[in-house]
Amino acid sequence: MLVKALASAFLLVASATTAVARPVSEITSVGKRAVVEAAEPPVAGEVAVTSAPKEAAPAVPASASPSVTVAASPAGSAVPDIEVLASIPAGGAAATPAPTPAPAPAGGATPPPPPGTMAGTPPAAPAPAGAPSSTDLFVLNYALTLEHLEAAFYKEALAKFDAAAFTAAGMDPAIRDQMLVVQSHEVTHVTTLTSVIESTFGPGNAVPPCEYNFGLDTVAGFVATAAALERTGVSAYTGAIKFIAADAIKTAGATIATIEGRHASLLNALNTQKVNNVVSNVNPIPAPFDTPLGFTPVFSIAAPLIKACPFALPVQPFPALTLSKSIGNFRDNIGLLFTATLTDQQLTTPGALHCATLFGLAQKRTPVTISTDPRSGGMLADCEIPIEAQGFQELMVFIVNADLDVTIDNDKHVIAGPTTFQVLEKALVKVATS
Repeated sequence: MLVKALASAFLLVASATTAVARPVSEITSVGKRAVVEAAEPPVAGEVAVTSAPKEAAPAVPASASPSVTVAASPAGSAVPDIEVLASIPAGGAAATPAPTPAPAPAGGATPPPPPGTMAGTPPAAPAPAGAPSSTDLFVLNYALTLEHLEAAFYKEALAKFDAAAFTAAGMDPAIRDQMLVVQSHEVTHVTTLTSVIESTFGPGNAVPPCEYNFGLDTVAGFVATAAALERTGVSAYTGAIKFIAADAIKTAGATIATIEGRHASLLNALNTQKVNNVVSNVNPIPAPFDTPLGFTPVFSIAAPLIKACPFALPVQPFPALTLSKSIGNFRDNIGLLFTATLTDQQLTTPGALHCATLFGLAQKRTPVTISTDPRSGGMLADCEIPIEAQGFQELMVFIVNADLDVTIDNDKHVIAGPTTFQVLEKALVKVATS
């Protein structure tokens, strides 16, 4: 499941070689909360802090604590081990601009990018309407990267799970036939985007697929991950469209975004959840507005599923954020698990950190409460799901170090996330237990 994959808090190094993660800590259940215990004995004077191995952390000011891991979780909830490749400075890493492309040769074609890079220029601001630009090329390759992932995901899953597997999982085998249709859509998106890039900007500018690690174990996990990927696709397209200059490319992107939304609705209806011993479906239409996301949040969601890429991702993903429960109600106090570089002031000052909860075009921040577990000395954190999000059953949650909105243009104050929290106010689609 994507939820399971997102729980591995690591930073992806996208390269031609396989990324190898180093364990930082283990989770044990103490009372009503999960506690992070240091894999190595803590340094004197830092009993309450779980820190990453010193060789993995960048230099930080004397007032900062290296890679603090904070967590909170109800008893019995499973929180996976945390792994990290490198620490991210407070506020998250800014996007790494791609190399400035060489002047276009006669005929308007863009020369292929240097080996190991992604063609196109990351947008600094929405481009004026007109002819296709290098920013358009970047956005198209961004979309193609996600479509490659989705196409590969369905191919692997449907090769692994046949009709009998769907029947054994309590699903009509005809659902698998519908998944084959969804797979064909994703393949069409890949071929179409590749064709548009190559015909508009010249051969060699379309990004190739990456290597993936989907970790598919069950049909139910496949459906849940597929639903999360399709929701991410919708947020990615709605967030990126403002940066496209060429009207024809905007229209093409919009037509793909609507199909991703239809896929998400179907998969939400199939994605059963058991809450309070009642089996129901995630709402197929969980909100009156979709939530647009910027490049870094989207790549942060996709990163745990990517093993390696033949090109460097244009942004560095934020550290992963895991919630003690991903389904609940408004005003629930939710435990948080994330690894980030925090200053002493952020650790000790109430309100220094916030949960930024995004719903559609709106958002609400609630303070993060950090405390020290008296039994282990580990850091515990939680925040409240805001009542202001009522009417939305699908929320995106970030941890931020400033009382500012998380926007497509500004997410530098994000220190972890995003992750999804679902509110099951009312089950609109009933399913039978099997």
